[in-house]
Amino acid sequence: MDYRSFDEEVRTSPILSKQLISTLLETQEYNHYSFINWAIETLSIIKIRLERGDKIHDEVSNVLYTPESFQEFVSKHFQECIVQDVFSHKKDKTKYYFQLKKSEYDDYQLVLAPDGKQKTFEWISSLSDHFSLVYMIATNIVYIKNLKTGTYNALISENGKYCRYNKKYGKIEEIK
Repeated sequence: MDYRSFDEEVRTSPILSKQLISTLLETQEYNHYSFINWAIETLSIIKIRLERGDKIHDEVSNVLYTPESFQEFVSKHFQECIVQDVFSHKKDKTKYYFQLKKSEYDDYQLVLAPDGKQKTFEWISSLSDHFSLVYMIATNIVYIKNLKTGTYNALISENGKYCRYNKKYGKIEEIK
């Protein structure tokens, strides 16, 4: 779905179409970063328009929104992280965490995490007092961690390729 097709409607139309409302509500079925960001941006634009006095009508419920009734709608139908971002002041915003997950299409997506306690890297071995080998849990890509600075650099093979950790065999393999 190309969400940009709704840009004009969200920014100027006095009516929120059934298709827009349905698409906004559908974003709640996914915890992916892009869906959440689009919902926050769209709802924030509608909120700003209502605050400046625009009259906006919901084609699904036949409601003429006020800032208060729109906040009730968003609170009732959207995840707390979206409600907070749309209606909180910047300084009051809650921090939300995402984790990298492999999708069924062999790509990686940022997915809303339950909290910030998920591990990103797992230790493989210490190289010295200053460096350790670790791998990113989601991708198995191997990194060298500088223990003094806390920075990570991908391990590159002598052939200039990234390396992946094979946990089953305890081996570091070049990605072909």
